Amino acid sequence: MPLPASLIASIVSAIIDNATQNPSTAQKYDVYVTNRTLPPEAKLGVMQPPLGNGLVVIDGNTLPLAPAVQFRSQQNLIVMPMSIQDTKDVVYITDASGAIYRVWMLSAAEVSARPKN
Repeated sequence: MPLPASLIASIVSAIIDNATQNPSTAQKYDVYVTNRTLPPEAKLGVMQPPLGNGLVVIDGNTLPLAPAVQFRSQQNLIVMPMSIQDTKDVVYITDASGAIYRVWMLSAAEVSARPKN
């Protein structure tokens, strides 16, 4: 059964709008994001955009990235490191070797609610 052209156009438009991460669209969906539970042992910091060479700068310290590192957006979606283009407030955990293993980018509300450690 073929799909109506208007439905296909609507789907394509939504995908393109989401891919370009239009700020007004992101704000519209913030209402639907549930509170996420972040690990209590995670450290709070300010991250510069990843350097692209397996390193990231957090609070002025250059740290290596683990091979299986995950970056999570404010909507808790996995994002590619090179798509991060500006400074972000984050919490992060390291693996046994001290490499950054998980990074969660924080919203303003999460930063203010998070105890400093």
